[in-house]
Amino acid sequence: MKQRLVEPGLVEFFHRKAEKTKTPISGTFELSPLCNMDCRMCYIKMTKEKQESINRLRTNEEWIELAKQAREEGMLFLLLTGGEPFLVKDFKELYIELHKMGFCISINSNGTMIDEEVIEWLKHYPPMRINMTLYGASDETYDKLCKNPKGFTQVTKAISLLKENNIQVKLNCSVTPHNKDDLKAMVDFAESQDLIIQPTSYMFPPLRKDKTQVGKNDRFTPDEAALYGAYIGAYQNGLENFKAYIESGQLKIYDADDDCGIVEGDHMRCRAGITSFWMTWEGKMLPCGMIPDNGLDPWEVGFKKAWENAKNIVKDIKLPVKCARCGKKNECKACAAMVYTETGTYDQVPQYRCDMTHSYPDACKKVLKELELGL
Repeated sequence: MKQRLVEPGLVEFFHRKAEKTKTPISGTFELSPLCNMDCRMCYIKMTKEKQESINRLRTNEEWIELAKQAREEGMLFLLLTGGEPFLVKDFKELYIELHKMGFCISINSNGTMIDEEVIEWLKHYPPMRINMTLYGASDETYDKLCKNPKGFTQVTKAISLLKENNIQVKLNCSVTPHNKDDLKAMVDFAESQDLIIQPTSYMFPPLRKDKTQVGKNDRFTPDEAALYGAYIGAYQNGLENFKAYIESGQLKIYDADDDCGIVEGDHMRCRAGITSFWMTWEGKMLPCGMIPDNGLDPWEVGFKKAWENAKNIVKDIKLPVKCARCGKKNECKACAAMVYTETGTYDQVPQYRCDMTHSYPDACKKVLKELELGL
């Protein structure tokens, strides 16, 4: 099975070059907070009524104008996300126009709305990749976690259609108390489809949806998150490789999104506000979609000013002193978004992540013993 997504060397070259000049080479357009599913741990999903009480959705013309300004400043890679992008009114027309502008486009989707009609136009304007979240290995699990009793059937159909038309798919996988029993089956499913799957047992607190949820979510305890992180490593790598991994002593939790990238240092550890930005549906340009902090509206102030502000947001963000001095910081890989959503500030230790990291080595040994005994 393919373990990790390996981007072409040219993509990495472009990002490294953009780092030197802080060019916004990569952008995310979050088109809407609306979704056709209702996942228990989602950080953004809202009802139509709540969305309308906060702000209106932007028009295609507004997104296209923003894309033109972003392209002038150097944006090449564009991620379209939501909510569920395929639920957005006139998404087809918006996507095709953005595709014609020359961007390398990826789409985040739950996959349930990709049918023959969608494939008919998508195959003529193929994205660079569709990142599809897999929430279970049965319709029953989708019903329990996402309140969609046909979700797995819809997703497997979408995957077949996309593969038949040579559209690259990568699977993301959120492992929670509600779908944990499907983890092995989900990894096996990805292998049977020859697809990359990137599971994670860490769920961000949903501050974007509810500011009172600092450090909270419908998720595992830290010890449980470490345990299922260990299961992820074992199932993806196989018993012998997992055993060698434990014996190496280099036990690092690695559950960052591939698109985040890594920039070393005790400041921001990723590309947020350095070469990438996140444009929220309600009109804020943020360095990262998980950091709901002081973004400006580029439709009001212009892209350049909003990007300068996004850069300034991250300029002074550092890891908490205790984290910066911690001997396990490279194993933990806590990022600014984790610190903020777990604590409500950038100055405190994200205790959930800290506890998860410290539990991880013993969790790996426990899983190895269990698998060796065939339990």
